[in-house]
Amino acid sequence: MSEADAAFASFVAKLEQAYPEFRVLRPFLARRGVAELAFEGISHELSQAVFHLPELSIALNKLQWWGEELARWGLGEARHPLTRGLPPQAAAATAASAASAVAALQRAATQAHDAVPASDFDNQLVLLQPAFAAIESLRALLLGRAVAPQASARLAALSHLLRQLARLPLVENREAPALPMQLLARHQLARITLTQPGAAREAAVSEQLASISAALAGLSTSGLEHMDWVSRVRWRCEQWRARPVAGSGDAFPTLWGRLNRAPWSLSWHAWRELRRGG
Repeated sequence: MSEADAAFASFVAKLEQAYPEFRVLRPFLARRGVAELAFEGISHELSQAVFHLPELSIALNKLQWWGEELARWGLGEARHPLTRGLPPQAAAATAASAASAVAALQRAATQAHDAVPASDFDNQLVLLQPAFAAIESLRALLLGRAVAPQASARLAALSHLLRQLARLPLVENREAPALPMQLLARHQLARITLTQPGAAREAAVSEQLASISAALAGLSTSGLEHMDWVSRVRWRCEQWRARPVAGSGDAFPTLWGRLNRAPWSLSWHAWRELRRGG
């Protein structure tokens, strides 16, 4: 394996660790070239910068670097292993669109670091939508295809909420809580108690999981057909992960187990979606 291939593989490994479905999807993607896999890697790097870097200044600088890198890619001067895997595009359009998307992501990162709690579940999605809409707009730019980003952005936001919920026992005070204020009030929970198990927390977690599951199900009638094939397959994975947790005990071991696996039917769904047209 060349040094360039090894560097690309290291970023794919990060993607697969966060989203195990890509371990199964990688052979399907490889048959179509590396561009789609490269984009998914870039999408993951961008969302990590927005939501998971501890310091806002670091997040903003990293996003700015990605904006500059995408502009270089448009000029045929890409340096990052992932951008080198993308198909060439027109430089002027790339620079302008990438700059707009990165500016939206920087605003989203600033909002995320303000740790402002959402009022309810719908408000959580509203707050997340700009970041994931910006990333989905890059899908059309970087892969050179027309897509309807709203449904894919909503799927990405719901996927984020599912993982945020699974991290609830580990969340630090600087982070916005995974549960909206409406749920905290209904179950008489305080932010400081969210790391502690108990009947109230488990009831709130169950309610939040049900909201995520219902919103995922709603995508089947409000935009699934407008997604690319990878997003449609990932929608099925997230539906499987967001189904109710049996019993009334600690839900987190079950959630963590689901996030580390993909459903056994994934290969069949990937094959079917590709036959439908990617």
